[in-house]
Amino acid sequence: MKRREFCKAAAAGASLVALAGYLPESRAQSGSASRDRVRMDVGIVTWTLGMTEPEAVARKAVSLGLDGVQYAGDYRDCSGSALRKALDAAGLRLFAVDPFNAGPPDPEKATQAAAIAYYRRVVDFAADAGGAPVTLQGLSQWTRNCPDRESAMARLLACCEAVDHYAQQRGVTTLYEACNHYEVPLMHTAADCQALIQQVGGDNMRLVLDSFHMNINEADPLRVLRDHGAMTEIYHISDSGRGGIGSGHIDFRAQYEALVESGFRGSVAVEPVLPALTPSNPPRTAAERQALDAEIARSVAAWRRFMAA
Repeated sequence: MKRREFCKAAAAGASLVALAGYLPESRAQSGSASRDRVRMDVGIVTWTLGMTEPEAVARKAVSLGLDGVQYAGDYRDCSGSALRKALDAAGLRLFAVDPFNAGPPDPEKATQAAAIAYYRRVVDFAADAGGAPVTLQGLSQWTRNCPDRESAMARLLACCEAVDHYAQQRGVTTLYEACNHYEVPLMHTAADCQALIQQVGGDNMRLVLDSFHMNINEADPLRVLRDHGAMTEIYHISDSGRGGIGSGHIDFRAQYEALVESGFRGSVAVEPVLPALTPSNPPRTAAERQALDAEIARSVAAWRRFMAA
């Protein structure tokens, strides 16, 4: 597929999502998938905590009994070596570097060159932090000033190609997360991301899937997990209303079984937000922090029960 053909196909993709929304979601059947024990490290996406200081992040993750973190910060928050030191001392894995404020300072003045320059610095930060993967979905925020979807897709593809090439030189894997259409302008489904990954080429870029985003933009999340789980590096957990497991209607046991069936061998990161703070605000008070800790603990315990069953 040529670049122009890819961009045209992606521009038409949004209408297919609306049609797909009429298809019913299938439910995973109990069986061998649920009996196959698969070890998945469980961590947290750190923006939900409202902290970026490495030692504070590490202390919180340890207190919650987690295996690692997906760090939602970058070189503006700390050095990569400081992050690595804090996590190593705490016995925690760094699942990925996932810059939360990754958009341009002024969206109307965003350029392809500036986007690539910013993400090269994020890649350098990740390399200094031990070579953790870097998420690239924030690149779509640099396309908002493009005149149409086709030109936005062309810019996104060019940026992903350039950043992924640089990341390979630094020994860093790249990831792309499918996020819902209320939050980002492009790449709302696993199929969208898979097409982008294929166009970028090579084997350095992988997927991040998210239960909350899939609940919005995927017609059949369980099928998505079965079809794309083997290409997924990290799976994010939050329920239909953005809270922890059990606060909404998502069947997480079925999603766990679908991941196992797919051959998923990645990590899992919880990403809950308190109801009064949705969609993307961290706790502000001691009471809110305590309530969020309870959401995280419940979700982690539930997922680990699935793995132990």
